[in-house]
Amino acid sequence: MYLTKLMISGNLINLRAIEETDLKELKKLRNTKQARIHTREFRLLSMINQKTWFESIHTQNPPHFIMFVVENKNGKLIGICGLTYIDWKNRHAEISILLSQKNWQKTNPAKEIIYLLEEYGFGELNLHRLWAEIFETAPLNIALFEMLNYKLEGKLREKLWRNNKWNDSFIFSKLMDD
Repeated sequence: MYLTKLMISGNLINLRAIEETDLKELKKLRNTKQARIHTREFRLLSMINQKTWFESIHTQNPPHFIMFVVENKNGKLIGICGLTYIDWKNRHAEISILLSQKNWQKTNPAKEIIYLLEEYGFGELNLHRLWAEIFETAPLNIALFEMLNYKLEGKLREKLWRNNKWNDSFIFSKLMDD
């Protein structure tokens, strides 16, 4: 991981701060049917929603969300990721990631993003635990986190209503020393 003045650089992708000019593209990404099926967001987002969210993540002190735009090495926005629900006292946060490419979970950039978030969370922020809540509607997400040695902590039965049925949720985590 290379932490430059404006971004975190990997071999395949860069993570940078979200700017207001990114909101239109992020709204489009977050409003896709696939995104709404596999994430907590179920409603179509407006620019008002996006701007309210953007302002909230930039005014919290200490921050509860640290979000990044994911860019390929050509500078094209290909997704969003970050650490969410940060608990500074107990030193843990949720990993959040969404890319525009179909089946992104099978790609090397997806693995690198999680690695960079781990380096940032464990190294820069001195967090102890990173976790992800993954719905059963996203089996590729489950496979990705299992492949990266996240441990299954538990299952929340019938937590999510999607596709006209109740779906389970799974909690995966990795500790700083894992």
